[in-house]
Amino acid sequence: MSGIQLSSELVSKLKDVVVAHDPDADNDMLLMQYLSAVTGYLMAHQDQPGLDKQEFISDLAGFMGQVVKQVERDMQPSAPAEDAFGIWKPE
Repeated sequence: MSGIQLSSELVSKLKDVVVAHDPDADNDMLLMQYLSAVTGYLMAHQDQPGLDKQEFISDLAGFMGQVVKQVERDMQPSAPAEDAFGIWKPE
């Protein structure tokens, strides 16, 4: 799963495609259901020998959790620098 380049633009374009199919998918909760259903649909069509589909689905769920944590961290405002304080007055 390395090399994935996630961006707001990609997410927006994916949402546009799903909303064009179902206008109600403008609701992010329904949009996430569509994206999960698409993943399930794609998984059902995989026929690689030895592929444990349930294990891969669990791996994807863990990966999704990691993305949530990273994006939430990235959205946190950074704390201002605390190495200076007070008011400077020229002498």
